Amino acid sequence: MKRNLRSLSLVLMTGIFFLLLSGCYVPENFDIKVKVNKDGSYVFSYYGTLVNVFALSEAKKGPLSKRDEAGLEKEAEAMRREPGFKEVKYMGSGRYKVVVEKTGKPGETYYFLSRELRILAIEPQKDGSMQISSIRPQKKEIDELGSIGLKIAGVLTVSVARGVKVLRHNAQKAPRFFGLFGAYVWEIKSPDANPVIVLRPAV
Repeated sequence: MKRNLRSLSLVLMTGIFFLLLSGCYVPENFDIKVKVNKDGSYVFSYYGTLVNVFALSEAKKGPLSKRDEAGLEKEAEAMRREPGFKEVKYMGSGRYKVVVEKTGKPGETYYFLSRELRILAIEPQKDGSMQISSIRPQKKEIDELGSIGLKIAGVLTVSVARGVKVLRHNAQKAPRFFGLFGAYVWEIKSPDANPVIVLRPAV
């Protein structure tokens, strides 16, 4: 991948991929679920695609070499050793199909994929509540990612146990019948999507 990294260093200098300061993976099509238990513990899951933007940008110019593809396949092996990564399948041209599952203890902070990238963040607050949020790039950055064939889109679903109080949220869909049925759902398709929900565990 040395050839790719050299040619893409100029791309990074333009600031297009500001999200990639901590790595080169971006979510594409995904389904994220977070289940919050009564005590504030939680189960996080990610089903979808992660894309190596460096590789995808090069693939747009032409097929990657066998050597580059072999290197990307090795990255899949390294990914499988990361905590929570249950399945990783390399699909070619820098795309990976992944399944991630993480169980968090009450008060435990979790960032997917990292604190800087923050595809999703679960963070305890000083007042004892917990916040689940995600950041989104600006329209300009999304358009630039789209120019190399990458579209960030997916669904975030947060379900809470009975007794957990929802302090605020901006979900597009919320549980029905006094919160007894359903979950909080965000369909992430546009740059103005900025999911956030703040919860207070029952215990």
